Amino acid sequence: MIQKSLCIPFLGKIITDKYFSWESWANFTDSGEAPRLSKYKMVSLEDGKEIPITDTEMYVTAFPLSHVNPYESTAFLVRHDGDYLLYLGDTGSDLIEKSNKLENLWKQIAPYINEQKLKGILIEVSFPNEQPDKSLFGHLTPKLLEQELNTLNGFCKPGKLHHVPVIITHLKPVDDHIEKIKKQLKEKNALGIKYIFPVQGEKITL
Repeated sequence: MIQKSLCIPFLGKIITDKYFSWESWANFTDSGEAPRLSKYKMVSLEDGKEIPITDTEMYVTAFPLSHVNPYESTAFLVRHDGDYLLYLGDTGSDLIEKSNKLENLWKQIAPYINEQKLKGILIEVSFPNEQPDKSLFGHLTPKLLEQELNTLNGFCKPGKLHHVPVIITHLKPVDDHIEKIKKQLKEKNALGIKYIFPVQGEKITL
């Protein structure tokens, strides 16, 4: 069975040029260096353009994120009927990355929050606040996430963001970092966000 890999062109080129290149690994994709084994079909996503997800009733829109600028990661806005879910990959804050990619994303999703159509945001917090800025490597801390959510809140109608659960992903299990991250998010929760910390094997109910 052919699997489809959805990605923005920048990341698709890295996959085919650096990984499935026949130098590091066989080219299992349908693009890049020959011979192409075509186990994975590379589907390029245009920034901000919604496309259907094959064999499902869902649609996805991709948005670029900064991940150690100028390198990029991706956010995916998934729609089913009139409901939306936002998933962000590795995420560097606009402040640290000297970027406006998150601000642009927040502007795009704010209308769905105002209409109560966005059912949740999955976003990473990899390090506690003690992590030096120079050692974030394109990731967030509780303080940086709070700053970004405040920016998002500025594009929303008063009180609307409060109703959107925020699921925290990519917590790095180093020493007591996970407990620190949870504590720091709860201590500085001026917006009254409902933070959810997933547990492996347990269903998330929004």
